[in-house]
Amino acid sequence: MFERLSFTKKYILALTIIACLSILAYFNLTKLLSLQENDTKLVNISGVQKIVAREIAFFAIYYKISKLKLKIKEIEDNHNKLTSLDMSEELHNLYYGKDINLDQEVKKYIKNAKIFYDHRDGQAQNYVLKNSEKLLEDLQKAVNLYLSEAQANTNKLKRVELYILILTLTTLLFEALFIFMPANKKINKRTSDLIREKEFSNAVIESSTNAIITLNSNLKIRTFNKEAEEIFKYTKDEMLNKSLFKKLIPSQQNILNSKNIKEVKEVEAVNKNGDRFPVRISFGTSGENKEIAIVANIQDISKEKLNDKILEQQSKFAALGEMIAIIAHQWRQPLAQLSFNCMYIKKKTKDPEIAKEALDNEEIIQFMSKTITNFQDFYKQTGNITFNPIISIEQALKIVDSILELNQVELKKEIDSKIEIYGNSNSLAHIVLSIIQNSIEIIKLNKIKKPSITIILKDSKEYIYLSILDNAGGIKIQPIEDIFELFNSKKEKSSTGIGLYMSKMIIKKQFKGTIKVDNINDGAQFTILLPH
Repeated sequence: MFERLSFTKKYILALTIIACLSILAYFNLTKLLSLQENDTKLVNISGVQKIVAREIAFFAIYYKISKLKLKIKEIEDNHNKLTSLDMSEELHNLYYGKDINLDQEVKKYIKNAKIFYDHRDGQAQNYVLKNSEKLLEDLQKAVNLYLSEAQANTNKLKRVELYILILTLTTLLFEALFIFMPANKKINKRTSDLIREKEFSNAVIESSTNAIITLNSNLKIRTFNKEAEEIFKYTKDEMLNKSLFKKLIPSQQNILNSKNIKEVKEVEAVNKNGDRFPVRISFGTSGENKEIAIVANIQDISKEKLNDKILEQQSKFAALGEMIAIIAHQWRQPLAQLSFNCMYIKKKTKDPEIAKEALDNEEIIQFMSKTITNFQDFYKQTGNITFNPIISIEQALKIVDSILELNQVELKKEIDSKIEIYGNSNSLAHIVLSIIQNSIEIIKLNKIKKPSITIILKDSKEYIYLSILDNAGGIKIQPIEDIFELFNSKKEKSSTGIGLYMSKMIIKKQFKGTIKVDNINDGAQFTILLPH
């Protein structure tokens, strides 16, 4: 019967079948994109919960109350939205089951955060800090479940798409064998070209939340999606059909030449403004021959690294505070007993040498007790007050006084300030400590003869001027401002202070001031301007 049909009728029949399959594929693809968009939103909201939970702990420990309220509302709104939607059995067990009950965990976390915000309750603050890590782990489980379900839904629709593709290919094969080949060989060639173009186009997912950059065999950029434009600040017109991938990822040649090209790596990227930032990158190939096309999947992890650094800083100060508290608790009673013994010996002895020795020992005991108090005060959580920066300078110097003496560093002070500022005196003390510690480390590293550190504090009409100078040889990084960048430091040794990036952030956001650095004479000068 098919043989009796004319070429035109065969052609129309084949086109009708192809049209039906194409329509079916279109609706399936539309449903897939809609489902992916919805699943992506759920995964993003679930992922945001982790970030917000971290930020609540951070704002709670540093008493950033104004920001804390917004984050509490954000995590509560997101949680209500997630729990209001239909859930799978696994998600329901995670949120309301006996083992984890994430719904109860989040609500209790929000409740304590609200109590702390409303009443500055220390117990509520402790709950938030102690339970943040456990909550983050359970929130990650929720993220993993959303991702797993999203992948399962996608795979289901992909199977439907595969069946449609098989039917389409079968129809095309029939059409090629019985219609196009006898009619016109050029149609076969055109069909082959279209299939190759379709394969290339399918490698690009414009809606991806990651930057997707596709390269041809000559490493010229073929595709540059919207997220790539957002991350790298270049437009598509500036990048397409140009060999500029190395400009974005300077280490790209080493990665592409690597045997494990598909392995996920964390490398440094550069945007149009010259800013350097960390990314997570992986490569894929189109087809078995990687020369056909290379697909780069890039994720900006700057915020992730920043959150890790903030959590690390929080853990460090918490550990130091706990350690000092334990030492103070263990030493107070023995020191008090030793002081009493010295007083008793002075009272009972008639030997002047023994009395003098007892007096000397008593002074040593008082010095040890005072040292413990200094460290406790330095790492104690405090609120914002009106104070003169002299307090912060003296507080920091109490911590490094013995280190300066040990390394024979001459300390010079030119302090003449009477104006007070509003803020956290401990935060400013941490910044001063960090700068002095950095100077001491460089002095030791460069083996400076007659090392010195100078601290200048004076008033002007608009600012309080705080300057810290050393003679350690200056800063070698170029441009010198990069020393304040988050991921610039190559230092491996941990410190009891805070980094220069955190220092700059505290000065800018808490004190509304500025910090800069210059190389002068034979050393570096950090200048901090604090508005009245």
